[in-house]
Amino acid sequence: MKTKTLPGVLLIWLLLASPPMVAENRQDPIRAYIHQHFADQLVVTREQIEQLSWVLANPVVTPELSAQRLPASIHQEVPRALSRLYCLQLLRNGSNAAYKAFVAPQTDPGGLSESSFQQLAREIARLDAVSYEVLQATAILDAVTLSAQARKRAAKALGKPVPEDSTNFLSVSAPCAGEIYPLARSIISKHPQAARLFEIVYLPHSHLRHMMYNEGSLSMYTVLDTGIQNKSISRDDLNLWYDHWVVNIAGFRGHAEPAGSVYLTQNTWRSMNQLKLLLDRLFSEPKLNPMQVYLQKRGRWLHLNTLTRNPDEFIALASLGATARLFTPAEGRELYTSFKSLPENQQKQWIHHSRRQLTALATPSPTYGPAVYANAIAVAGLAQTVRRVLPVMLGVYQQAEQMRAAGQLAADVPLSFRELAREPMLGDILASHRQFTTAIDPDDGVAKLVTMDKP
Repeated sequence: MKTKTLPGVLLIWLLLASPPMVAENRQDPIRAYIHQHFADQLVVTREQIEQLSWVLANPVVTPELSAQRLPASIHQEVPRALSRLYCLQLLRNGSNAAYKAFVAPQTDPGGLSESSFQQLAREIARLDAVSYEVLQATAILDAVTLSAQARKRAAKALGKPVPEDSTNFLSVSAPCAGEIYPLARSIISKHPQAARLFEIVYLPHSHLRHMMYNEGSLSMYTVLDTGIQNKSISRDDLNLWYDHWVVNIAGFRGHAEPAGSVYLTQNTWRSMNQLKLLLDRLFSEPKLNPMQVYLQKRGRWLHLNTLTRNPDEFIALASLGATARLFTPAEGRELYTSFKSLPENQQKQWIHHSRRQLTALATPSPTYGPAVYANAIAVAGLAQTVRRVLPVMLGVYQQAEQMRAAGQLAADVPLSFRELAREPMLGDILASHRQFTTAIDPDDGVAKLVTMDKP
């Protein structure tokens, strides 16, 4: 067990950080934000701040928890990036003081346990110096993906248009990371082997949160599974990929509170850890369907096995529960009751949709579905969300399938629920006095409502 106190260790790191953050430049909005929220507790270099500054002019903002009004004094990807960097440093420290700082924003019951924190800290402690430096860089790069400079440089390096989805953008641009991002170029110039590590961290179609919330089909696991089976992905590679997602998830709601992790609670850890255990099994069990086993586990957490004997319905409810981020038996009962109140044809449609997802479909995972459910639950509760949101989501899924079959929506364009997660569209979905149809933009896959007042 480490004996140094947290402030002492971080002060040493701060003194060793090169180049240092200089006090006279605190008028810069990022430096001012760091000074206000972290004082001297965050190790950050000039290179990292300059790279992060790309995001300041970025108009793209995720709708996660948009129903909750948060301060907008700086682009919310800035505190998220700084929170990721801070949480990574706390995990590397691994002390009791670091644990307390990590969970400081978690005021509700169900915060991350110290034993779970220590397990994550051991994940970070086993990284070599180059891998750790790559993770530091990705804490920043995750924030700047859709900035004007990143898009311009990526388009030039790749010689083709770049994806609109931020995660796809990172995966596509990863082989050219050194040409696009000055921070990556600095690391690769010192450690050429880091070039491959950026590609491992940003493996295409391998999004841990998509897996946690069961947003797509079995295709979410295909790249990892194929790489493990053909031995192009080692256990160390899988661990690095997972560690990147640990850091990403730790700072996911850093815009609400940057100094620690709001999001990586015990339930979030349970989901992540369960998936990591299943992915580790792929090295010895090549025929394993990790998605099905994961949903069986999630369903048992909700005690759905005591509510239905239909295995297809069990999986369908477990899938919905994972997307809506449900964990308790009480939530499982409310989910089951609400689902059974839907018209029978809608129940059958959801069961059919969920059963298809257990196979590797050719289309990428939809995005922002969990944000729709999270925002709706925050406003209207679980039962109302199931009754009003699920039918709309089903309609959009079916519309997307029809458009793909007709050649109107390209197979490689992910369906996006980004706009449905925002007001006023989310309010229209939840309100009873509005009528609407849905439309999907064939260029970017974004679903929207076309509303009309009742006559």
